[in-house]
Amino acid sequence: MRQTAVRILAWQAGVGVLIAVVCLVLWGVPAGVSALAGAAIGTIANLYMTFKALRPARTPGAALGALYMGQLVKVALTIGLFVAVARLPGLVWTALLVAYIAMLVVFWWVPFRMAPRPGVS
Repeated sequence: MRQTAVRILAWQAGVGVLIAVVCLVLWGVPAGVSALAGAAIGTIANLYMTFKALRPARTPGAALGALYMGQLVKVALTIGLFVAVARLPGLVWTALLVAYIAMLVVFWWVPFRMAPRPGVS
């Protein structure tokens, strides 16, 4: 489980930087910074949730409670970061949202790619 979490976070960081560089080259500094901000929002929120979810718990109920609380804080953190970033001068919303959505896609794509396939050794 930890290996999957580390791989997701590494992919998110890599894809986020790649998108930011592409936006920087194609549309300039404001788009590059905006994309980096969007990627950071997704990655930071996921990083918090990862640490919360992987913390050992004494009982299944405690683990479930930690998971719910972690998800709640992750959503609040995401909203708070979006509000904070919205105040940046010259923000390019398209770049920010594309990068943030890419972080969500990576979050689901990496475990899917790592899953064992029937008939494949």
